[in-house]
Amino acid sequence: MKYLKQVFTVTVWEYRRFYKPKNELVGIVIMLILFSFFYLGSKYVMSDTEKNTLTLLENTAPGLVDTLAKEFDVEVISLTAKDQFLKEIIDEKEGLLLLEKDTGYVLHSWKKPAALKLLQKKLNSYTQTKVVEELGITTKQLDKILSPAIVEQLYFDDSGARSVLVYFFAGLMIMAVLVSFAYQFTAITGEKQLKITEQIVSAIKPQAWMDGKILGITLTGLSSVVAYSIISSLGGMLYFQFTDRPVSNIIEILHLPSILIFLAFTMVGIMMWNAMMAAIASVITDPNNSGKSSLMLVPLIFVVASLLVSPDHRAGVFLSWFPLTSATAMPMRWVVSVVDWWELAGSFAVLVITFYLFRKLAAKIFHVSILISGKEPTWKEVWKLAREG
Repeated sequence: MKYLKQVFTVTVWEYRRFYKPKNELVGIVIMLILFSFFYLGSKYVMSDTEKNTLTLLENTAPGLVDTLAKEFDVEVISLTAKDQFLKEIIDEKEGLLLLEKDTGYVLHSWKKPAALKLLQKKLNSYTQTKVVEELGITTKQLDKILSPAIVEQLYFDDSGARSVLVYFFAGLMIMAVLVSFAYQFTAITGEKQLKITEQIVSAIKPQAWMDGKILGITLTGLSSVVAYSIISSLGGMLYFQFTDRPVSNIIEILHLPSILIFLAFTMVGIMMWNAMMAAIASVITDPNNSGKSSLMLVPLIFVVASLLVSPDHRAGVFLSWFPLTSATAMPMRWVVSVVDWWELAGSFAVLVITFYLFRKLAAKIFHVSILISGKEPTWKEVWKLAREG
């Protein structure tokens, strides 16, 4: 059996072994039910138009009372009832009492109220209006004073909107890698423990066996991501339908050269991560120890976005070339900065070479580990295999 045919056979077997459309459909249905439940629940909670009760003294300025009455259920009490009301706040642990003073306002409550921001906003508006009237400034003059400078922005290369594509493909890669991690360790460490790989590898070369696993599990992760992406796209279409937002906003984001670049980096990045985790899984014999390893290097992906605030900084340039982060960092840097074609090609070449080396290393470790009964390869042996590879 030729190498490519062996790889294809293992790839199809791994894919059919782990990807179950029925289970995927059940997961999507559960996700939609939970999403609908939380969405409708939030709508129900937000639809509660009951106003908060706010108590004022009878000497409060009428203008302030009218302003607050638009957002609060205002109750006015006499000056003599002030002390009694404060005692009720302590006893009943509820109630709001606002006092107006020459220097500002005093708010009495049992604890920080949820409507504090709304109250602050209304008080700011009333105070500003009062000061404007005292200074004799008209509303038109105030609007002119507070109006911001008008800056017309014209860009020769308006690629800012395409940053959405970067985050989209980065999200796809993260999801695909996380989904693949569990299958990767189950496929390799579990089979090693059951001692079934010795029989299979006697008929199939370890490299073909490992390449088939990497490709099959990568396809499994991508299939799950594609399924959820389709659901998300349908949700986006419904969003634009019900909000009457122009579909042209999406068309502006779509840029074929960018999509091709992001897709290439994403695909190779997913396979590189799967090859790396396959190498780690080949070292581990006990599947119970594999769960921790799957999260060891994932935070590197999330660090990229925070460090690329200044894309041309040394950290940003390094991450765009470092193979564990370049699949996300280089496309992001290409969008928000000026990157020469040789940098783009060089970073992609390093990523491809890293994938090639990891798959070779994974096969070598896997081949040696199945020959060692009940023993995991030491790091010294792994380093020796890496140098030989």
